[in-house]
Order: sequence, then C-alpha cells, then structure tokens
Amino acid sequence: MSRYLVGFDIGTQGSKAIITDTKGNIIAKNQIDHKIQVLKPGYQEENMNIWWNEFKESIKYFLGSYNIKAEEIKVVGVTGLVPGLCLIDRGGNPVRNAILHTDVRAVNELEYVNEKLNISITHGCMLPKLMWVKNNEPENYKKTYKVMVPHGYIAYRLTGETTIDYDTSTIIGGIFDDKKLQWIDEKIEILELDRSIFPNSYPSNHVIGNITEGAAKETGLSTATKVIVGTGDSFASMLGGGAYEKKYVMLYLGSSTTIVYADGSPENYVELPHFGDDRGEFLGKILSFGESISHLKNTLRYDGWEELEEGLRNIPAGSEGLYYMPHYKQQTQSSFFGLDGEYILGFRGKHSQFHIYKALIEGISYNIRANLSSFHKDIDVINVFGGGANSLELCQIIADVLGRELHLSHKKCTALGIAFLAGYGAGEIKEFSELNNWYKDDIIIKPKEENVRVYNNLFPKYEKIKRSIYELDSLLD
Repeated sequence: MSRYLVGFDIGTQGSKAIITDTKGNIIAKNQIDHKIQVLKPGYQEENMNIWWNEFKESIKYFLGSYNIKAEEIKVVGVTGLVPGLCLIDRGGNPVRNAILHTDVRAVNELEYVNEKLNISITHGCMLPKLMWVKNNEPENYKKTYKVMVPHGYIAYRLTGETTIDYDTSTIIGGIFDDKKLQWIDEKIEILELDRSIFPNSYPSNHVIGNITEGAAKETGLSTATKVIVGTGDSFASMLGGGAYEKKYVMLYLGSSTTIVYADGSPENYVELPHFGDDRGEFLGKILSFGESISHLKNTLRYDGWEELEEGLRNIPAGSEGLYYMPHYKQQTQSSFFGLDGEYILGFRGKHSQFHIYKALIEGISYNIRANLSSFHKDIDVINVFGGGANSLELCQIIADVLGRELHLSHKKCTALGIAFLAGYGAGEIKEFSELNNWYKDDIIIKPKEENVRVYNNLFPKYEKIKRSIYELDSLLD
C-alpha cells in the first residue's frame, strides 16, 4: 500500500495543499485563492471557516482525482501565516474573523503592552490584537475559550485538540519563556488576561492525535490518519524552500519577502523554537513583495501578469533613472515610510508603466540586498521560491541586483516543507537527511555581469535616496 503525506499552507491570499509520497515525489497540488477583508484602513481580517472549507476541498480533490485511498494518507501537517489571532468558543466555533499579523489597528494596545511588560514588540505580534478585542469587543472576549493561530485552528478541526507550537508561542508577544518552554503566568496576569485561554504548547512535529470521526466524515480522511501540531510558515518555508543545511538562505517571495538563514542544520531545532542563536535567523526586516506588486498591477488595471512580465524584458537595468521605494512590513507609525508608504522618484516623459513595474522589482531587490549586506555570516547557497519565483525574469533581476546565483526549483513550496515535517514527526520518514533527496531539480540563475555592474553603481544611490526620503516623509505626517 502506498503511503502519502499531506501538507496544507494557509496564506494571506490563498491556500496551497500538496500530497507527496515519503520520498518527496509530488503526487498533486491544489491552490485556492481568497481575499483579505479590509474593513477600515489598517484592518486586515479573514474568515477562519474559509480556510477549513479550502482544506476540505483540497482533500476531496486529492481523493477524487488521483485514485488515492483515505487510509493511504498517513499524516497531515498544517502551516500558515502567523501569528494571526483566531478565537474560538467552547463549541469550537470562531468567535469572530481572524485578525491577521499584518493588521495594525491596535496602536494604543501595542503601546500599553510594551510599557506594562517593558518589552518592544511590533504590530506583527498577536498580543496587542488580543488586548484590542478585550478593550473594544468585550462580549467576544468573554466568549473566547481558546486563543489559536491559523494552523492550530485547522489542526483543532481535525483532532479536537487545542494546541500551539513552541515557535509560534514565542512571537505572541513576550508572554512565553523560550528557555523553559512555558507561558509566563505573571506577565499574563499583569495584562489581566485569562490564563486558561492560551492552549498547551508543543514541538512543531509532535503528533497531536488522529482524525476524529466527525472530521473524517467532513473531509473524507481516515481516522487512522495522524496530525502534527504544525508551525508557522517561516520554518515550513525553510524546509520546503531548501534551507535545510547550515549556511543556506531561504528567500521567499510571497505576499511579503522573508529572508531566513540556516545557522546550523534545522534538524537540530525541529523540536525547539526555530529561530535564535545557532538556529534559523531572519536577515533584516520582512519586506513587502506580492502586496506591493499586486497593488501596482491593480492600479495599472491589468488583469494578469503576462503583459507586465513581457514589458520587463524591454526595460534596461536601472529603469532609465526611475526609482521605486517599496515599504517594509510590520511597521509602526514612526517606522520607515510609516505603515505602508511607497515612493516613486525621477518619473519622466520617457517612462512607461513597464518602467514603473521594473523599478518596483528593482526596489524590492535593493531592499533584499540591503538586508544581505548588513549580515556578516558566510552564505553558501541562496534558495528562492514562492509565487514570485514563478517569473524567471523577476528572479533574474534579483540575481543581477545581488550579484549572486539563485537556486530555483518550482517544486519548492511551504506546503512541501510542512508535509516533510509531518512525515518526519510521525515516523514515516526515518532520517532528517532524507530531505536532501527531495530537491534534485534546481535551476541555477546566474547574474548577468553587465547588469551587475549597473546595479553596483546604482545601489549606493538608492540607499542615499531612501535616507533622504525618510527625512522628507516625516514632513507629510
């Protein structure tokens, strides 16, 4: 009998599911798009039931289209955007829409938490959002049985168990001890939160249990199928994006650009918080990517990417003097360009929409280069993947701006990483080193020397312009 692994990845703009065998051969993929709900400027929410319906639809697609038997699916792993605030009541029903990690409504609560706990967290953490619900939606707070995160919510729907992984616990907002691996009760009490709403925390590869009978009926899965706790998309992306060896870098081009360095083999920190000394290490700030280019595409009124991608090829390196300054993610009002400010400089009569698009890609690439330039450890390999990596033209621009080779495989994806972690956690994969055999089809994108020379001259100018705009931006407040 065949033995399969399922990985499910909840993204901000859609979900991706994958089914693979224990050797890393992909049997099928499924992708379903959804939209962020922006109720007010700075608010970003999603309906948790949408994720559950997308999971069920993906499983039914795999079972119905590929002659796969339910009992052949041995284990399920779920990953996704973190730390989105997901509140459930005692019946397991969503109390309200999930508040995403990119939501910046909790300005006062962020200031309050930082002051009360003497910490310095950002809007990217969950705790200020929970405090916002407590202050502004007291009835919803009273209904809350457990605070969950997106991957934990799907795992709960499958097993009936409320859990969270160690790594995600550390980014809730200063209330989890990453050494003792437990909640810090006294800090929770300082904020006058109910300690019982925080679920038990476990290693990401820990097997929670099996699919319940109710979930089996809903999904078509077998009650013999196991489910792991899962983890946020950064670590799953490390595994699925090829940063599985020391000195490897993962460059993820999704809604955001995330850059992670493997300082030591990830095998050594699978069962620990994944990021820290001698573990995974974020290189600089999380950068805007898909959010910015989608905004530009929609502003220019393009339905698809084909014409914009074709236009890139005809624009020379440097976009003939046009600069586009994209923003960083997870900012505060006082951060660089505020919450989401972006600027175009040097727009002249000779410039077309294709110049603007290329200048944006170059601006994102300059930001990546700035992060790598400030990092002072040896980098052996840069692996690139995510939705943006589907464009070879775009990847070529990044390689040229960085002046470094990029390793690309269209097989690489976050869902594949969580599928591997699920198989490893459940014992379907015996050795972590087997991950080396999952990637054998890398394309190496080499930088073009003539473009490298251009970008080497322009990068210092970009940095100077960025600093100058930072000063000017404050005048607009």
